[in-house]
Amino acid sequence: MNDSNLLNELEQKIVSLVTALRAEKDKNKNNSGNVIESQKLSKIEEHVNNMIKILDKVEK
Repeated sequence: MNDSNLLNELEQKIVSLVTALRAEKDKNKNNSGNVIESQKLSKIEEHVNNMIKILDKVEK
């Protein structure tokens, strides 16, 4: 497997993770007791988005 294929596979997994995080974040918005959990998810989402940006730069 070459680097391009690995990067594409990683990017697909990251996109799936972001989608799952957003769904979980939306679910937690309705429950005010989960504010800390939502903040943690936001931080994870930020890290994942940064990883996507890095992957985009590497592919160029």
